Amino acid sequence: MKNKILMAMAAAAATALVVLAGCSSSSSTASSAADSTAASSTASSAAASEETTETTGKADGVYTAQMDDASAEAAYGWRDELVVEYKDGKIVSATFESYDADGNKKSETTAETYPMDPSPADWMPELSENIVKAGTSSEIDGITGATLATNNAKAMLAAIEAEGEPDQTIVVSEPEA
Repeated sequence: MKNKILMAMAAAAATALVVLAGCSSSSSTASSAADSTAASSTASSAAASEETTETTGKADGVYTAQMDDASAEAAYGWRDELVVEYKDGKIVSATFESYDADGNKKSETTAETYPMDPSPADWMPELSENIVKAGTSSEIDGITGATLATNNAKAMLAAIEAEGEPDQTIVVSEPEA
C-alpha cells in the first residue's frame, strides 16, 4: 500500500514539474514575444513618424490657413492664423499667431491688455515650434492653458495637408470638441 501511495505522489510531483516547467517556458516565450512585439511597434512608430516628417508630398512653398469668422467671434475677436513653410516635403518653419480686427498680434499683448496665463508671448512660439517638430497635424503636442489654440492649429494644419496650395489662404471652420 505504501508503494502505491509513494508511486501516486511521485507521479503527481512529476506532473506538477512538467506543468510548471511548461508554464515557465510558455511564460518566457510569451514575454519574449511581447517584448519583441513592443520593440517592433516602437520601431514601426518611429519609422512612420520619420517617414511622415520627411515625405508629406507638399510642394515647396509657404502655406497659410486662418480660422473663419465664427471662430474669431468665439475667441473674442481674435482670429488664429497658421503659416507654414515646406521644403523637400517637410515643414521647416511655422508661425501660429492670432490677430484682432485692427491687425494687432495677440503675442504682443501685455498682461494688462490681455490677461492670460500662460501669456500668449510665451506659448505661441512654443506652439509654433511644436508644429515644426511634429511635421503633421496629428502629432502636434498641445500647450497647457491654450487648448483652443492648439486645436485650431491642428485643424488648420490638417486643412493645409489636405487641400493647401502654396501662396493660398485656406479658411477653416472651428473644430468640433
